[in-house]
Amino acid sequence: MPLPDHPPPVAEKAEKEPRALGLPQRHVLVTAPRQIALVERDLPAPPPGEVRVRVREVGVCGSDLKMWSGEHAVLKPPLVLGHEAWGVVEAHAVDAEATGSAPLVPGTPVVIVPPAGCGACHNCSRGREHLCARMQFVGGRINGAMARFLTVPPRHLLRIDPRVPERLRVLIEPLAVAVHAVGRARVGPDDQALVIGAGPIGVFCALVLTAQRVGRVVVTDRDPRRLDLARRLGVPHRVRTSGAQPLVAAGGHIRSEGADVVFDCVGSQATITQALTETCRGGRAVLVGISPAELTVDGVALQRGERELIGVQMYRREDFTRAMDLLAAGLVPAVDGLKHSRPLSQAAELFDELALRPSAALKETLLPD
Repeated sequence: MPLPDHPPPVAEKAEKEPRALGLPQRHVLVTAPRQIALVERDLPAPPPGEVRVRVREVGVCGSDLKMWSGEHAVLKPPLVLGHEAWGVVEAHAVDAEATGSAPLVPGTPVVIVPPAGCGACHNCSRGREHLCARMQFVGGRINGAMARFLTVPPRHLLRIDPRVPERLRVLIEPLAVAVHAVGRARVGPDDQALVIGAGPIGVFCALVLTAQRVGRVVVTDRDPRRLDLARRLGVPHRVRTSGAQPLVAAGGHIRSEGADVVFDCVGSQATITQALTETCRGGRAVLVGISPAELTVDGVALQRGERELIGVQMYRREDFTRAMDLLAAGLVPAVDGLKHSRPLSQAAELFDELALRPSAALKETLLPD
């Protein structure tokens, strides 16, 4: 998921000897590229008007890996990561104006809504905070949720629908990405949709498309483990590819003229080129994965084929509500391999592992103790 172009926050330095004062704050600090420290410090009172949340579970995203490795174009260490998270309100908000309902009293389950705009610009006035040039982002510009506690203004929180099972609440944020992407694609019941990449966002895009009763939904990937997991989660058509020509491999499912909509959920020059190539004339290629800073496209195919190239930047607040509705309705079944969780103290090992190979689980998460 693309993150905003802002400088990183100034995070605390790691202590040599963590203090144990009851239950102090503990967080994962990326001190330098590929270097993680587990920091403990006293837990201060939340500033006036902010809310302290006890984090229950936080997911690891591909953008977290880029920031951890120092490969993110803008956000560099030191950083406290974590934007895919939920928790329970620990301290009462003095002003819960932006929560959309009653005040967030202690004990309220909440999901983290990472972006918040300035509230005054052209995009904010139209409900597009995620496109605000001065947007603040939890886990990037603001210290994130890979911690015992997260303290943020209430506009970064949304009450969780109690129908969403606890085991699935960490999936609300990544599912909101897919909800937003599918919304941007303007799909219809007679459309054929091709999804490149069976990682978490690709699988969620396919599941949202299926829930919207799109005519044909096909996911392609090189990894047979990911495709098998997609099958068990309910993705109707899966095709293993070499990465060169997904449409050729998916020929039994997608018409020869190309798909009406192709979602690139990988984010490389090669897969974006494929997405445009495999879109039919008059169709739409949707860029969901983190795009390279510089991109080459076939201008003739784009113009003369009246194809559209659509960008996706995170989500809007209402996408979280839709994601909760889908989870409550059973969109994501509890299957083996859906999640793999470990303690927050093992964050360094987890990032090292993910740098070498993708997880066998759809989503890796950390559990604060």
